[in-house]
Amino acid sequence: MNTKSLLALAMLLLTATSGQAQGTVQFRNGGVPFPTAANRYVYFGAPGPGAGDPPGSTDLNRLVGMNYVAGLWYVPGADNSAQIYSAASQQAGRTFPFRNPTTAEINKGTWVIVAGSSPTFTLDGLVFGQSATLQVRVWDSAKFSSFEAALAAGEYGASAPFNYAIPPPSHPPGSDYMDNLRAFAAPEPTTIGLSILGAAALLLLRRRR
Repeated sequence: MNTKSLLALAMLLLTATSGQAQGTVQFRNGGVPFPTAANRYVYFGAPGPGAGDPPGSTDLNRLVGMNYVAGLWYVPGADNSAQIYSAASQQAGRTFPFRNPTTAEINKGTWVIVAGSSPTFTLDGLVFGQSATLQVRVWDSAKFSSFEAALAAGEYGASAPFNYAIPPPSHPPGSDYMDNLRAFAAPEPTTIGLSILGAAALLLLRRRR
């Protein structure tokens, strides 16, 4: 085999390796059979009664409203929650909205995979055999154009950071699901409004004194 052929073969191998190099994850919290039965819903404020029930229950306060969006952030390495809000953290993929209030009960508290979009997100820089610490973040996109803006205002919800192992390119079904995700709360609009009004009233009272 001549030098040109060897070079072409090397380029093909490099391309194939690069195509498989990037780790992926399915950005879903419902609608698929997770390996582990657990509560992965998102709630307004605090989860209501029955929140520990299996998916499909009729527990209260599950988040609805397409103005709310969910996004995924990650840092390399397992058990790396200390870095989840650091410069090492980055967003994977896009955001997805939550469902209309009229949605079926089983779908409340889950985000929608927008038509024409894929829930398979790439975790840049991570490959099969490595791990990442993931976190789902939720905010009101009608009020804030980015998570950073919602974070600065303190009006956001975030899951507890959880571990994720990168599956091989030809992985068994379900091995790229966010199985370790657990239920968490997004800020309730009425609660936020009341807290702002309360703070304003307290300030006015102090001024009058």
